[in-house]
Amino acid sequence: MATVRKLTGLKADASVAQLNKLRLDMMRLRAGLVFHASASTAVSTANASDLATSIALITALQAAYTAHIASACSSTSGVGAHMAADATNVLTAPTPTDLASCITAVNELKAEYNLHRVVTSCHPVADSTNAVSTADATDLASVIALANDVKAKLNAHFAAAFTSEAIELVSP
Repeated sequence: MATVRKLTGLKADASVAQLNKLRLDMMRLRAGLVFHASASTAVSTANASDLATSIALITALQAAYTAHIASACSSTSGVGAHMAADATNVLTAPTPTDLASCITAVNELKAEYNLHRVVTSCHPVADSTNAVSTADATDLASVIALANDVKAKLNAHFAAAFTSEAIELVSP
């Protein structure tokens, strides 16, 4: 066992940087159940049950998904979800305000998320367990079903991360 005494701030910072880089390396090597270095915040908005709650949920899903795909793990802080941000599978539909815009937005969320979860330049391995398979939305009932399924699958995908946290040195 090595004994470390009088660890200077500079050495402590370098040690933390190396440990955080190792965390990224572990993520790159890990295959199977872990898709992220850090979990993304789960969507806690209530499930959709009518048009108003569908609008609220889809809006929350759009925001959470957009933040999630932009989250890249920093080699200096060790904080972030992905090996690299996903700049390909971005959302373009506006925030929904009515049934027609809900249909457009939730169908786009499904399509872009299903593409994102299998991108191996962002994830160490494709996420084959959290696919959204509910049919595309065409009316209010199908918007509700699809929005609730997207929420469940996004939250499961977001949570598939290391349980360890990045190290932040506060006062060496």
